[in-house]
Formats: sequence, structure tokens, C-alpha cells
Amino acid sequence: MAERTSSSFLSALSLIWRGTKAAVLWVMLLVSAAPLWAAAPPITTLISDVTVIDGLGEAPLLHRYVLLQEGRIASIDTKPPIVGADVVVIDGRGFYLLPGFWDMHAHTFADTTAMELYLAAGVTGLRDMGCPENCTTKLGEVRQAYLSGSGVYPRLVFSGPMIDGDSPYDDYPSHRQINLQTLPDALAVLQKLQVDFIKVRDFLSRDEYMALVGAGAAMQLQLAGHVPISLPVNEAVRSGLSTVEHEGSLFGGLLLACSSDESKLRDELRNMMRKATASGDVETLYAEALNAGFIDRLLNSYDPNKADALVQAFFDSGAALVPTLVMQEPMLHSADPEFNGRRKVEDEEFIDAPDTLISGWRETAGEEVLGQPFSDLDRAAMARQYNQVVKLIGKMHRAGVPILAGTDASFPDGTPWVWPGYSLHDELELLVSAGLSPSEAIASATGAAAAQMGLSDTGVIAAGNRADLILLGRNPLEDIRNTRVIKRVWVNGQSVDRDALLDRVKRRAEDHENYWE
Repeated sequence: MAERTSSSFLSALSLIWRGTKAAVLWVMLLVSAAPLWAAAPPITTLISDVTVIDGLGEAPLLHRYVLLQEGRIASIDTKPPIVGADVVVIDGRGFYLLPGFWDMHAHTFADTTAMELYLAAGVTGLRDMGCPENCTTKLGEVRQAYLSGSGVYPRLVFSGPMIDGDSPYDDYPSHRQINLQTLPDALAVLQKLQVDFIKVRDFLSRDEYMALVGAGAAMQLQLAGHVPISLPVNEAVRSGLSTVEHEGSLFGGLLLACSSDESKLRDELRNMMRKATASGDVETLYAEALNAGFIDRLLNSYDPNKADALVQAFFDSGAALVPTLVMQEPMLHSADPEFNGRRKVEDEEFIDAPDTLISGWRETAGEEVLGQPFSDLDRAAMARQYNQVVKLIGKMHRAGVPILAGTDASFPDGTPWVWPGYSLHDELELLVSAGLSPSEAIASATGAAAAQMGLSDTGVIAAGNRADLILLGRNPLEDIRNTRVIKRVWVNGQSVDRDALLDRVKRRAEDHENYWE
């Protein structure tokens, strides 16, 4: 196989389980929202004598002078440029300048406080993976705010309503069920909302999926999301799925493609899904598809030759994987988890989190998956599945398949111990543990992410690009955990007041509407 440089079911299911009653809140947010941006005076900034990590995985550039002008990177020089007295000069000695990070799998629900939390954590770009029409309209306003030069919100690309086939989730407001007859109406809605890509899901039939592939090509929109159980992963990516999320699908996903019993297991899953659609009994579907017996059959039938074929399909097609490991990592599924040698509850983002939120997480994180109990045997099997997926990610990365950073986070009631913005740093740590170097992990959230989306003016520190930047106090190439040592953040060349943002987030988290109940 050619070489070039360069999850699972729990994450994929989480939004479905929690998202049934959110529409009223989104309408309230839309009605009450303040204007999204105001004109700010142009600021010219010089970051002097700084080490530049460009986002492409190249060797760091030492002693650089980076000039920010009119929201762009005006120049990157080895000597100080001649500037006027009104220029803001930042002493960069001993600091590291990176492109702002992208979270490639976010669910903001058009909550501007959540977006501010991302900025405070150095995440200046978000790929929003699904919300209803009213929510999507608000996302369009935020997108325009950024493109107009605002330094208030991150850059957004978004899918709008997710597209699925006939499924048991009739009351899930973030997705739209279609068939071949209703597909044109759904596409007209997406076109009206001016979405950036089409998010696909698990219950689509093969014919419905292929019709979406053709429609996406005609509309010049990428397809991204889950691989429908109705067709193999290899076929989905070769036909045009640009990114595969999580571990591929709700049930099995990538490991199903690696199974010597793929056809038999796929047929069983399709039968389970058809029964759930007919009855509306999602709990039984989960119980059948996520129990230790089914998972162990999946793991015990792992075929290295089929794994090689899967990796080749990704490589040949240029498809990327967004594994969202932070949602599945077994060490985080406990009441008081330790993550890479530290108690999670003591991390910066959770110190001021509401006690009610933390106590709620402690009650559920160690006992339930998606709000329903599983046995210790089932949870042990899920952990084995996670470990096998991590090994497969390492294999894909070594073969040159793009692995991109995303979290599936939602503010503030989402998965326990997953916090918008800050959990992207956890994801970078997990990607390094899966085999990426620190430099490659940084690229997974910067240059590689931008390239996969077809964006040429973000994700890389280069003259002419948007000045979305992070200044770190320690070298992340020596220890990826140093991406958390954030000193400054810029969006469109404007410095972000992190303290003010975090204060607003704290107050919002203490008095918030629950998205899921």
C-alpha cells in the first residue's frame, strides 16, 4: 500500500438519545439573541520573536515576526518589519504560535455562549454536524458575522438538518427523514439554508444514500457523517463520503467492515433496525446491538485482510476519519475519572462548573450508557471494541488516511466530562496515544482539517490567511498536553478576552436551559 504523511457507537448514539425535546429552546434562543456582531476598529498587531508551528506538520519556524493586519496574516518575517506607533506589539519570546484549532464534529445548537467557550479554549473553527432549520438559520448569521470580519465568534461550516431514512426517531428535531420521493423537498430546504455539506445517517437505504451522493455532487456539497448499515463502508467512501464520523455508524461501523462475517452481521443489524423502526422501541435495538454477545462476535471475526481493504478504500478515495475518541474513551466513563494521570474534575474547565452538572454526571457516567443501564459484561465488551478501534486508527494513520480531530461535544448537558472547546485538547492527547505525533495531532485540528473541507484561508499560518491564532506558553511538540497552556487567542486578527468569555460561560452554565429534557 502506498505511504504518505499525514469509534464508536457511543458517540454516534449520544445525540439521538438526548435530542428529542430541544426545539422549543432553540426558538427561545433565536428570539432572544442579541445582534451577533458589531463593527470593531481595525487593529494591527505584531507578534515578535515567536516560534511558529504552521499547522502543516512541518518543522517549527524559530524567531519569526508575524504581522496581523485587517484580520489577515500580513507577513511572516525573520526580521522585525517597520511598523507605526499605533501597532500593538506582543513579545513572543519563549512562546509558540499555532493556527486556531477546528473541532470537526461539534453540536453548538446555535448557542453563542457555547461558541464563546470554544474561543476561550483556542478553537476558532467549528464544523457543526446538525441542528433543525431555525437553529441552522442562526448558524448562518454567525457564519456571516465571522466572514464580515467579526472577532466575536468562531468560523462555522454546518450541515443543517441531518438526513436519514425511515427510523424510530420520529421526534428528533435535528434530522429529517426522507425517501426517494421526499428527497427533493429535503434538498430544497438545505439549499435554502445555504448549508456547507450534507450530513448522512445510519437508516438510509442504499438507493437513498446513492441518490444523496448524486445530489451532493450536483449541488457541489460534500457528504459527511455515518455510514448507513445498508451498504459497506468501503462502498460508501469510494462513492464520495468525504468524512466518516465516530466509528463509522451506530452499530459496528468500521469493525463491521473488517469482519469475516460482515454480511451475516449486517443482515442481523438491519433486521434489528427494521424492527425498531416499526415498533419505535429504540431501547431494545440498543440492547441487542450493543450487548457483549454481539460485540464479541464482531471482534472475534476481525479479518486483517479485510482491514487492509478498508484502509485502501479510505486511501484511494481521500476520505478522512473523525473518530471522536473522547466520547468513547473508557477511562472517562466513571463517576470520578482519571485522564492521563489527572483527575478530570480538577481540569480548568470544570473547576467553576455548576455543582449540579458535576453531580449529575457522577450519577450517570459510571452507571449508564445513553441514559440506560448496561451490565458490567456489556461495558467490558464496549471497552474491548474501543481498544480495537484505536488500533485500527493507528493502522489507517500509518497508511496515510487523514485522521481529524472532533469531539461531538454539546454545552452544557452532553456527555459527562466532555466540555466544548477544552475537550478538543483531550482528543489531541488521545490521537497521540493512537499513534499520531504531536505535530500530526495539531495538523489534524488545523491544516489537515481545513484541507479536507476545501478551505484555503484557514488552518495554516501563512501570509494572506485569516488571522485565527493561538499563542501557547509551552511547546506542544514536546508534550501535546501543552496545547492547554493558552496565553492569547485571536479571531480575525482581534484579541479574544478569555477571562470575560469564561465568566459569561460560568454564569450561563449555572442558569441554563437543558437541551435534552
